[in-house]
Amino acid sequence: MNKLIIFIGHPAGGKTSTAHKLADILGGAEVIETDKVKQKISGSIHARDNNERELWFKEINNQIKTGVDNNKYTIIDEGFFSVVYLNKILADIKNINKTIIEITYSLDEHIKRDKKRGGTEPEAIVKMFNVWNKVPEDKKIKANIEIHNKNLSQDQIVKIIYKKL
Repeated sequence: MNKLIIFIGHPAGGKTSTAHKLADILGGAEVIETDKVKQKISGSIHARDNNERELWFKEINNQIKTGVDNNKYTIIDEGFFSVVYLNKILADIKNINKTIIEITYSLDEHIKRDKKRGGTEPEAIVKMFNVWNKVPEDKKIKANIEIHNKNLSQDQIVKIIYKKL
């Protein structure tokens, strides 16, 4: 059975880089970068309205279906806040073996990491961090693998994930 791997977490947590490194180790798994989908549809990673957000979910869902049909592993790189968003992108995808991986750090570490990658709006990181942390426990996505240690290298994180898959 093909496997779906979903990375969740705050911005600047290393989800994209880790997803691509893991894909290489897994033998060229399909990586769906949801920020690229959002950019293509909206010209931004911020939706102007709910209709635009629904277009994101539909396109991501289509890419997942294609990825799962054509690859042993499909990896989604996203910072989902809640099961509501996750369910929207997984609409019509049934009986899939999935692993959810959460990568998060402290707020200060996320801001520092975002600056390193050229981010210029720490307020956006703070906003997303606060939104994430306000999601009620019963609405949060339950991760199978959690990484919360800034002292681990990306290679160490990938090795931990690979061993647990």
